[in-house]
Amino acid sequence: MTRVMHFIFQEGERYPMLLDGDGMPDYWVALYVTENLRPRLKQTSIEGALRNIYHLKLWEEINGRDLISEMSQGGFLSDSDIASIRDHCLLSTQSLNEWLRLKRRKDVTKFSASYPKNVQHFQVVSRAHSANRLTHIAGFLHFTARTLLRQRANFIALTVLIDEMKNRILAQKPKVSGKSGLASDPDSKAPSPEVFERLMELVKENSPDNPYKNQSIRKRNELMFDVMYNTGMRAGEVLGLYISDIDYQAGKVSVVRRHDNQIDPRPKQPVAKTLERDIPIKISLAKRLRDYVMDFRSNIPNARLHPFLFVTHKRGAYQGRPLSESSFISRVLGPAVATVPELFGEISRHGFRHNFNYRLSKRIDAVNAKAKTDPSVKSISEKEEIQIRMSLNGWSSDDSAHVYNVRHINEMANKLMRDEMDDISKNIKKEGMK
Repeated sequence: MTRVMHFIFQEGERYPMLLDGDGMPDYWVALYVTENLRPRLKQTSIEGALRNIYHLKLWEEINGRDLISEMSQGGFLSDSDIASIRDHCLLSTQSLNEWLRLKRRKDVTKFSASYPKNVQHFQVVSRAHSANRLTHIAGFLHFTARTLLRQRANFIALTVLIDEMKNRILAQKPKVSGKSGLASDPDSKAPSPEVFERLMELVKENSPDNPYKNQSIRKRNELMFDVMYNTGMRAGEVLGLYISDIDYQAGKVSVVRRHDNQIDPRPKQPVAKTLERDIPIKISLAKRLRDYVMDFRSNIPNARLHPFLFVTHKRGAYQGRPLSESSFISRVLGPAVATVPELFGEISRHGFRHNFNYRLSKRIDAVNAKAKTDPSVKSISEKEEIQIRMSLNGWSSDDSAHVYNVRHINEMANKLMRDEMDDISKNIKKEGMK
């Protein structure tokens, strides 16, 4: 089965690669990544591009096509081909793979005969995701065609057709709504703050509902949740923490960018996506982190071989190694969400970041409310609020600060509307009593 694998070069660079069913790299995809993507993109972005190109490979398998071979003979995508790829890009990769597995195993139905006619049976992706797929597919085919045909005597004439093919693919990208509206509101379907509070109670070390097996794992997982909840750090930033990033005396945690870290054994390296920064934490949390290092982490075999704070506790080949993102999802966040799926089902790693910013807005509101009655308290202006938010979250632009404040802004708008309607209702009642 074709899959994306992550390799670590000697100098620490992570190199995602698309491998075929025999474990061999796809030559043209590897060349495209090396020449076009590697110089300008990081590991996660390259992986995303590879998964979109893999989606094109699924289209080829379903339709019995070999686009590289066709283009080498001067054949380019027709309008009907591009329309088919456009429709294909709306479908979930996982859903398509499930259908293909069924076809290979039972051959109950001719898959291509039901595709894409029965598209209603497949899960679909967002318009933005579909547009992103078409962008990467157009770029890959454009690069491959030019590389394949550059030695042809009529290459200049062929470039016109190649460029035209790329433009016809890009013209099929679905329109994606702008930054305004419910569709772009990251909190429109996010759990309420009360749901996060309930989860934090659940993962406490001594909670009777705690889903984790032993004390050391409970201690580690509670601390990871506490750090995300109280700092707004991304899960990848938490997984990338060194022990030395915690200032136990001052009560702060440092977020440091360590891309292509040579001492990180994880092929898919968790990294900081934002600016480096120091985030204040409670002294009590700093003390608990120190206790974890001294009393628990120190007793895990192999943990002393590296500086990463959170490690794998389970016995086996990976014991003591830095905890991976996949393990965090499946063994830390997953079991907690699974305890009450109807309540916690919408909680995601990134949701903690939105929840942190919502609570930050409420704290700023409380300060400003107190400043109105207490001259010793200085109010926080909108400009200062944005600067605070940018500093704590590691943003270089204030655009993100507005995005992460959507829930709070909506709440204030709703409150103003309710107050306005209450005033109107009272006035109507007064008029009726005259």
